[in-house]
Amino acid sequence: MVGLVSSQHSPPSKFISLNRQIIVAVIFCVFAIANVRKQNFLSNLEAYEEGIVFSNHVGYFNLSCPFEMAKFSCAFLERSDADRARTTTSRDYYFENLNVVHRAFWKAFGSKNHLRKKRIFMIGDSLTRQLFIALVCNAFELHNAILDHVVVPWKDSWPCVSGHACTIRGGNHSGFDAASAIFRGGTELHFVPHHGWRDRNTSEEHALERLSEEIRNTGMVTFGKKTALPPGGPVDVLAYNVGVHFDGQNFRDEVDFFANKVGFPLMNNELNNTHSRPQIIYTTTPTQHFHTPNGVFNKEIVKKGGFWNCMDRVESNPRADVEKDILAPGVNVDVLLDSDDLNKGIMHVGKSDCSHYCMPGALDIVAARILDAITAI
Repeated sequence: MVGLVSSQHSPPSKFISLNRQIIVAVIFCVFAIANVRKQNFLSNLEAYEEGIVFSNHVGYFNLSCPFEMAKFSCAFLERSDADRARTTTSRDYYFENLNVVHRAFWKAFGSKNHLRKKRIFMIGDSLTRQLFIALVCNAFELHNAILDHVVVPWKDSWPCVSGHACTIRGGNHSGFDAASAIFRGGTELHFVPHHGWRDRNTSEEHALERLSEEIRNTGMVTFGKKTALPPGGPVDVLAYNVGVHFDGQNFRDEVDFFANKVGFPLMNNELNNTHSRPQIIYTTTPTQHFHTPNGVFNKEIVKKGGFWNCMDRVESNPRADVEKDILAPGVNVDVLLDSDDLNKGIMHVGKSDCSHYCMPGALDIVAARILDAITAI
């Protein structure tokens, strides 16, 4: 019995040797896999620095982000082959340029956290609202706790523009005015609209006049009283855009007012001694691609022509030309960022809207460039 028991529980030496070899091999494989993962991790860190797309971020699409507005989601609005072409072109452009988005967020919120608790104030119309959405939605989809807290007060009722498939007219994904986001490390982003669809209680039509008066009196600017969340301190970055609700001489007057009554005095006002002045970033107004001689919306021409889709490209953007003529980095702005979208007409929402872009799409890359500019200053 003893011999039988010995034969069952005490294998011959050759089996012991074989088992030891297996154990050693397993341990070696474990260490090898761990080393490969470590190298991949280090490689990914370097890749992130270089802006290479990561597999853990697939971007947002078709209302996958809780802060998207349905009227800008071409995938959600898709009803025809023409719609599908806009969706596909915008989606492909976005995904092909996700490396730009990754690089911007890595520089801003990576291990070095270059933004250093900056408080950013974005003022503009619905096009600037789209830039706010792009920043918040891309942060949300990164899945690495970049966002700490977001307040988007959805309206119970949001107007439906003629021609749109408005299936969401209130509540989530409908529309909002002022909104705020708090990022990891304390960076704040506050958006307040001055024109476009808005509620007067949660927008600020005369923001420029208020900013100008504050500069005259104190040498500083404040967030005002319309932000969705109370700011944690003074304005560190002012990101402004006049928008598309002015044209011709009225548009030039608005840009000139910003340059001479806000930008220039803010950069040169000696009254501002208690806090460093905010950095000023101005993004040129995105290009319109209506079927008009210069692409700019003209009610009579568009109504008469009955155009449903947008021109693929235009030769120039009259509004951007005015902005570049009046605004000068180092004089009345710190950064003048070109939207660079003359050839992106097919990426507009369409259905008689050649002002707003599909989301995700062209403006996500502009938003990433804005974040890069904020990080660098």
